[in-house]
Amino acid sequence: MNTPNSNNPTPPQPRTSADTDMESRIDRAIEQKPALQIPPDFAARVAARAVAQPLRRRRYKPQFGPMIALLSAPLAALALFALAPHSAPNLKNLSFDAEVVLLTELAVIGWWITRTVSPRISRWL
Repeated sequence: MNTPNSNNPTPPQPRTSADTDMESRIDRAIEQKPALQIPPDFAARVAARAVAQPLRRRRYKPQFGPMIALLSAPLAALALFALAPHSAPNLKNLSFDAEVVLLTELAVIGWWITRTVSPRISRWL
């Protein structure tokens, strides 16, 4: 199946010496490194600009996590007190299961708040 390529109307031409000469000139131009010229007062100019810029104030980012944790802890405690008269220590009792989940939630919220408020303690946990 040596049929000519119908998409390419001109067949490839053999390379001439002008083509190889042009390629070698392009290669030499690409491989040549430019000489770097750094002005002698460059460091002084950069230092002067760095001092002249005012310090940027950090934008306050509201932290909703501690706020939500502090609001959900009393709600979980209220739910515990509301469920307390109805629960019996039986795993098939839904009130008892809800109390166990709420106690676990309170413990996790307390641990998380303690960890975020005092970072020195959080290193050990």
